[in-house]
Amino acid sequence: MESISASIIVLSGGTSSRFGADKSQAILGHQKLIQHVLSDIPSEFEIIIVGPNPHISEVNYQCIQEDPAGGGPVAGIAAALDLCSSETIGVIATDMPFAISHMVHLISAMSAHDDAVMYVDSKGFKQPLAAIYRREALEIAILKFAQTQGESMRNLISGLKIREIPMSPEVEKAMIDVDTPHDLAIALEYLRSL
Repeated sequence: MESISASIIVLSGGTSSRFGADKSQAILGHQKLIQHVLSDIPSEFEIIIVGPNPHISEVNYQCIQEDPAGGGPVAGIAAALDLCSSETIGVIATDMPFAISHMVHLISAMSAHDDAVMYVDSKGFKQPLAAIYRREALEIAILKFAQTQGESMRNLISGLKIREIPMSPEVEKAMIDVDTPHDLAIALEYLRSL
């Protein structure tokens, strides 16, 4: 069997409460946000989408839904782990349409002693939703919760040995997080600049 470079978990099941509609389906340029994310994932990577099936025929992926739906990113990761075939796991939020290519570069920075590798911005904020994890470390971290529904990423990563990679100005611009219609407009400006 061919070696899988990584399994990529695409978190697409959020409530999108600040956006007012399903963010993954928002149009950015000529594509939905989720299409931007999926099209940038290298073809040798396994893709697991947590959320409704986006019915995109050009990409191979599996779908799963956390139970109950809308349980948050930790619940989504927990639901997806059983479908992952790799010991290296990428986690990407569907509302970060330009982050995937930078996130994939983090794989080469992971050492045998790291539980995770993630970018840190100029204000010291870690970005756990565009990061690379060791599968075993995620599984152990998830086991500490009585339930994963509503649990925060901050709590999930609090006990992990994280290799922090400072964001360059280029990466920081690409880490646009589309939470509101205003953010979508900013993302469109960024897209036009590429």
